[in-house]
Amino acid sequence: MSENNIDTAAKTQTTLTHPSTTAPTPALKEFTAPQFKDDSLVLYFHPYNFHSQKVILILYEKNIDFVPYAIDLANGEQYSTWFLNLNPKGDVPVLQDGTFIIPDSNHIISYVENKYRGGIHSALKPRGNNADEFKKMEFYDNIINQLPVGALSLGSFIHDDLKLTPKPPFIGPIRKSCLKNNEKVYELLKKSIEDAETNKSGLLRKLDIQDRRKRLVESRVEFQKILDAVNNVLRYIDNDFKENPGREWLISNEYSLADVSFGLLLHRLYQLGFENYYWAYGKLPYVESYFLRFKKRPTYQKLMPSNFKILKDIWQNTPANYKIGAGAGFLGMAMFAALAHK
Repeated sequence: MSENNIDTAAKTQTTLTHPSTTAPTPALKEFTAPQFKDDSLVLYFHPYNFHSQKVILILYEKNIDFVPYAIDLANGEQYSTWFLNLNPKGDVPVLQDGTFIIPDSNHIISYVENKYRGGIHSALKPRGNNADEFKKMEFYDNIINQLPVGALSLGSFIHDDLKLTPKPPFIGPIRKSCLKNNEKVYELLKKSIEDAETNKSGLLRKLDIQDRRKRLVESRVEFQKILDAVNNVLRYIDNDFKENPGREWLISNEYSLADVSFGLLLHRLYQLGFENYYWAYGKLPYVESYFLRFKKRPTYQKLMPSNFKILKDIWQNTPANYKIGAGAGFLGMAMFAALAHK
């Protein structure tokens, strides 16, 4: 199951007819599996994939050393034989701890939270076995995870009537390139299903989700339902802060897993240019204040793809043929392919 949960919105979707395309189906490139030391903790991810960002931020929060490997989503590396052996669904992120493979961001987060405890590894769950705080953390994490961030991102590029103020890198020609890359990746997915001899079920499920997403984001009426769902979550949280003055984070004054999800949601909305639509100018003052606090965290600064260290680490683990295609722009347009892919 894709981690971008569009099932709730899909229940009320309308059926749209898509024009056929005469564009040739792109060929799947051959990718060679990267090689790492047997005891390496490797994260296969994409810098602009929302679920990848969640895992990276948690690894930073818990002071866990890892090797980042950026998957070339734009050219279909996620459908290569070596990667499908790690995750038959063809999704990022995937964590490899030696010979142990953990796909799905929720499973990865549970794994690292259970394995890396105490000492330098900060706890991201309520302390002292506080049942009420734990339930609240799970509640917030669940409602935020149900929001279809990929569909939200893609739709924001299509519906110009929203008058958004997007930030780099999601501006100008990048927006058009994201839409073009999304179509290319969609065709690569269909091609990978045609070529696969076994284990097609995960890819077929992914194709079904992609089809439903296309219908949702292309319909202004259905896309508005996504916008309204996000607004409902933001308003609920803003009111919760209003009723609990002095509390710094979602659950308590201690930063938790729920804050990772919510902070990154606000970050994505901000990059897409939704801050005036949702919270600026006094609309949701507590949400706005929260986002300002979130952006001050050192781990947030490390997460940004403009951060030199993570760019250097990614580059060092990038195959030579990928570097050639990236050119001076560092991984080129492929860096933005994950925006709406998953």
